[in-house]
Amino acid sequence: MAVILTLQLAGCDAGDDKGNAIAESDGKTSIKDLFHDSVKEDNGKQRETDAETAGEQDSSVDMTEDTDTDDDEDVRYQDDYYEFVNKNLLSKIELAATDAHWDWFGELNAVVSNEMENITEELANDGKTYEKGTSEQKIKDMYECVTDMENRNETGLGPLKPHMDSIRNASSIDEYVDALAHLSGEFGFSSIVGGYSIMQDKADPSQYSVYMMYADTLIGKEYIEGENTQEYVDLYLDYINDMFMEFGMTAQEAAVSTDSVEGLLRDICSSTLTTEQLYDPSLTYNVYTQQDLQKLYTNVDVPKMLKTLRVNGQDKYIVMDVEQAKKINSLLVEENLQALKDYSTFVMLNDTAKYANANYAKLSDDMQNALYGITESWGDEKTWKRLTQELLPWEFGMIYVKDHFSAKDKEDVEKMIEQILEEYETIINRQEWMSEATKKKAVRKLETMQVKIGYPDKWPAERDMMQVTPISEGGSLLSNLLVSMQVSIDDSLSKLGTKVDRAEWDVTPQTINAMYDPLNNEIVFPAAILQAPFYDRNNSYGANMGGIGFVIAHEVSHAFDSTGALYDEYGNYNVWWTEKEMDEYKKMSQSIIDYYNNYEMMGVKVNGELTLMENIADLGAMTCITSIIGEDAAALDEAFGQMTYNWASEDTASFMMYLLNTDTHSPNKVRVNAVLSSCDAFYRIYDIKESDGMYVAPEKRVGIWK
Repeated sequence: MAVILTLQLAGCDAGDDKGNAIAESDGKTSIKDLFHDSVKEDNGKQRETDAETAGEQDSSVDMTEDTDTDDDEDVRYQDDYYEFVNKNLLSKIELAATDAHWDWFGELNAVVSNEMENITEELANDGKTYEKGTSEQKIKDMYECVTDMENRNETGLGPLKPHMDSIRNASSIDEYVDALAHLSGEFGFSSIVGGYSIMQDKADPSQYSVYMMYADTLIGKEYIEGENTQEYVDLYLDYINDMFMEFGMTAQEAAVSTDSVEGLLRDICSSTLTTEQLYDPSLTYNVYTQQDLQKLYTNVDVPKMLKTLRVNGQDKYIVMDVEQAKKINSLLVEENLQALKDYSTFVMLNDTAKYANANYAKLSDDMQNALYGITESWGDEKTWKRLTQELLPWEFGMIYVKDHFSAKDKEDVEKMIEQILEEYETIINRQEWMSEATKKKAVRKLETMQVKIGYPDKWPAERDMMQVTPISEGGSLLSNLLVSMQVSIDDSLSKLGTKVDRAEWDVTPQTINAMYDPLNNEIVFPAAILQAPFYDRNNSYGANMGGIGFVIAHEVSHAFDSTGALYDEYGNYNVWWTEKEMDEYKKMSQSIIDYYNNYEMMGVKVNGELTLMENIADLGAMTCITSIIGEDAAALDEAFGQMTYNWASEDTASFMMYLLNTDTHSPNKVRVNAVLSSCDAFYRIYDIKESDGMYVAPEKRVGIWK
């Protein structure tokens, strides 16, 4: 896996806006207007008066006004700052039956997607024919493939049938592994063994290496082994059974196959790294030669497999999860052959379901809805348009930036980045637990940090490589999906043996997120994040510092979180700390883990270990922006309020359970209250007493970068 640390909802359909109550209403005002209206309603005259008072006194903010209503008596900022700031906004957010989650990331994504949907509809209905290879031709023809359900139903699994047959008809482990290797080498499908990814080498990020990936654990280890998740596992097993029935098995055959898949899944998960362990390069960066791989996979003809995968002849291969690999090898025996074939069959069905016929697509959609607590699906039209965007992300990205990127905004954000990097240098230099030599290395990492804002200067090669074949020329949704997968594999293979181009982008400009990549030592801010509520050129200094400033500082902090700190200024996995410093770092990290373990949602404790990286980044970001603002109480008030407002969210109970089990970020409410309760500046401007819910004693406040 690429170690890219994102601002929000990594790994949980952050770009999937199932849950955006505001944007779905066509009659609503702009996000900017919505944001400003809500701020006024949320805090009314109190925030305006407090800011004026703070500007005069420049020491503290009196937030005791407007306490004459029942609403204000119910929620005090001293007890729950998140609810106090967001109560009015959240009272207006009603999750529809089609929604699992609402936050500003999804809200803005819905706005962007809706604009792209309009473009798709215009192209679909304009009656024009476009030149082959143009964005217009690709979008128009792909949308036709997506929407023509008669063609999709007739196609079925057609293009995949020969590959599916090779799995189902395998009469030995050797034939089974060979079938998987062909699928992986040609399209990138991965189920049990043979999956790989070509990524930057963590020990030398100027080069590419082959990473041997782990098995597909379906619903995931956290669900399979979770204490509060077995009802979801049962739902997933029913889904597996239904998929097998749709595939053509009898009820009895499907039941047997489902039991076989469950047995393998639980066995594999028992030897699989946890989500938090997957971010630890000491566990995932394991160098093997071809000969070493043969010793690891004694039940596989490794030279043959690597040749079929088209990655033979490499000096080294990186095994991501050694213990799981050992478990997989032990399962690759003839007595398990049928169970293994069933497992890989289901993975293929699951991976392609939403691109296949109506029945497969519905089964997949129903399963995701059940997992997230959604009771009603999107209509076909919205689903089809979003699927088209998903399949052609760079085409839509090029369209987006033509009308949605301001050079002036970029310039303003660049200045803020420069200010934050300078402040972080000050923060590092005041750390008494670090030696001068280590401080210099940390500062050097800041000085060499690459910044990407907006969109790439050069669009990825795979955009031109991807061609869409219309139905009139024999194309189908599934065949075009396979072409896109082949393009991705071919593009990756073409990089082996070449130098890494650090100017390349892996994220599209219409993405509502921000990220830090330790292998490139870079922070990335796509064009779409540069809008309200995260950034608004008309906002006050304090508000923008609490908005996009916090986002920037969060990403910079990732360079020094529990994972990012293990990479040097060149992106090399290289522990550049002294043993004593690492011991102190781990001690402070454990205090953060323990601190967050005390927070809970729906009676379930936050996993402080799973969320450690993001919590370090949040705490560090708050230290940075409050240090920049200094003693300006009005600006601090605005920054705290803006940051809190940006993390407003609503979730179904099922989706919150999903986040608690799988997301490396703490729940948004915890991200606000836990961070502010550990921020000294918060206590300087607000009247927080020991008896208040937000109060944490000074000696119990946590953070690495203070």
